[in-house]
Amino acid sequence: MNARRRRGDDSYDENYYSDPYYDGDNYYDEYYDASDAPTEVFDRAGRRDNAAVRAVRGLSGLVCGAVVVLAFVVGGAQYLSGDRGVPGPGVESVSAHVVAALVVIAAQLSADRRRGLAVLPGSGVVFITAIFLMFTQWWG
Repeated sequence: MNARRRRGDDSYDENYYSDPYYDGDNYYDEYYDASDAPTEVFDRAGRRDNAAVRAVRGLSGLVCGAVVVLAFVVGGAQYLSGDRGVPGPGVESVSAHVVAALVVIAAQLSADRRRGLAVLPGSGVVFITAIFLMFTQWWG
């Protein structure tokens, strides 16, 4: 047969499909053995953390969202104050809120991807960052 096929040539190539690789019902049998597949990853998928760990993770997620909303509010206030000629929160306050928002997002993502007591360091960073932000920028 000609090596180059022309457009519209729909002839069936018997030699190409006569490979014994495709003869069996399941041609994956010799290449993949299911007994070698890892199962420990799938064993954990059905288990849930206890209620206390989920509550800590949920509360830190709520605090994380509040810090992100505050960063947008302070940034918006700074933007609007510049248009109206009134003093705004200032660049330092906006920067502090943006940095705090980035830190709590990273810490919350870390906490969300962990199980058990490994959630506590990430959630703790969220709480400590939010408390530090409140004391230095809002109550100070």
